[in-house]
Amino acid sequence: MRPIHLPLCIRVLSAVLMAIFLSSIETQAQSQDSASPDLQEMKAKFQRLEQEMQELKGQIDAVQQSRPSPGLSTAPPPSAAEKSAKGREENKSSIDLYGFIMLDSGYDFKTNNPDWFDVVRPTKLPSAPREFAPDGKVYYGVRQTRFGVKTSTPTPLGDLKTQFEFELFGTGVDAGQTTFRLRHAYGELGQFGAGQTWSPFMDIDVFPNSLEYWGPNGMVFFRNLQFRWMPIRSDRTRLTFAVERPGASADGGVYADRESEAGVMCNWRVSSGRSVGWT
Repeated sequence: MRPIHLPLCIRVLSAVLMAIFLSSIETQAQSQDSASPDLQEMKAKFQRLEQEMQELKGQIDAVQQSRPSPGLSTAPPPSAAEKSAKGREENKSSIDLYGFIMLDSGYDFKTNNPDWFDVVRPTKLPSAPREFAPDGKVYYGVRQTRFGVKTSTPTPLGDLKTQFEFELFGTGVDAGQTTFRLRHAYGELGQFGAGQTWSPFMDIDVFPNSLEYWGPNGMVFFRNLQFRWMPIRSDRTRLTFAVERPGASADGGVYADRESEAGVMCNWRVSSGRSVGWT
């Protein structure tokens, strides 16, 4: 149904009434015999119509005054149940599934240790001619395929966050194999965390975007079992202390058998992007 514009209706009604009134005057001028009674009757009709028009205008004004202002909201205030439902929604737990499937392929004009055929690891290059002969090999692999799960659950002590992540890149006794390899099994509550994740001795944010799995040579890159305390965590500053499992995992040449006896790590990072770690 189309809306009726009341001000327009008033103007049309006024024009009709004026036409009727002028027509009656003209008729009265043409009929001199009945001029006086007809004029009185027409005046009475005009007064009744004018009164009805005033009443109609009053009703229109009342309707317009009862309408809300366009800039004001007429929505009722939320009830206690709606507020409670909104609060539960804001405090709801979340889960994030992530990962990818990756095919890695290449051709080696020379050769390196077959257990590390798909990475650039200088200590696995041949140390004598034809040590890993023959040269020239094509390889395919899906070892960089990765899958992970992150969860977040609000608690009175803060958000309980967990992370579980694995890939298929075999190392250690499984070097060269396409097999399960745990990357992260970590949880934190408030300022405390425990499990296997990035060591505070390194800064993962400086790792470059690269298709090569092993990363740049000489960079500290290590995930370790640990218990950590994070007293300062903000957009500008982070301070982390951790007690880690002692040990070493590096291509150290003549120092390959050396193991670190210290297990206490600290990382301090400020807004300028500088990160300092020490044992």
